[in-house]
Amino acid sequence: MTSDTTFDRLREANPYRPASAGGSDELFARITAEPGDDRLAARKPRRWRRRRTVGLALAFVAIALGSSAFATVHYMFGKGVVGASTSRAEYLKARTILHLPPGYRWPTIVFRSDTVMNRGGGGSLALANDQTAWECYWVQSIDRGDTTGQGRARAVLDDLMTHRILIAPAGASENWSPPASTPWPSLVYADDGGYQFKQRTYAQAAAGDARMLRQSCRANSPPGGWR
Repeated sequence: MTSDTTFDRLREANPYRPASAGGSDELFARITAEPGDDRLAARKPRRWRRRRTVGLALAFVAIALGSSAFATVHYMFGKGVVGASTSRAEYLKARTILHLPPGYRWPTIVFRSDTVMNRGGGGSLALANDQTAWECYWVQSIDRGDTTGQGRARAVLDDLMTHRILIAPAGASENWSPPASTPWPSLVYADDGGYQFKQRTYAQAAAGDARMLRQSCRANSPPGGWR
């Protein structure tokens, strides 16, 4: 997505041909269907050093929400960088605009004093959580045979995808901002096929195949779940 010529030179120097994307969805489904490695659960999370905070905060969605599991990168675009207090206020304000499914609670996000994000990032984080919550609610509705809940989840997700979630133009810089007509909060996907992946996930779930929907819920849910 970047226009940086450095990446263009690196790609040209790469002696290996890019891997084919064919069958990637099916391959991912097979991989995630395998049992997890119990040894990984026993490992303690590493503490990030303070000097890494800026870099991680600017790419916080891909890390915090686990979207990289789907080869989907969320970018926060906007004008200006803001501190923790502004991002926290954006997150809390977005929670008053968006609506979680019945029985769900907003996850607590800790904005450290040295956190920096692009303006609008707090609202985008809330929107990403809202999207995942409705995916999980859809899965639960399928499991309990609640057709009304399934229809409601699909309608909410379609509305988010249509009005609040966008794709950055191909080749756009990371300073690209959504059109002024886009309702706040909004979320921008990089031009890497992630948006289309979500579309296929929802279409397959509506057609009776919820495997990808389940995987998205499991990969992107906050620690400890939604209750």
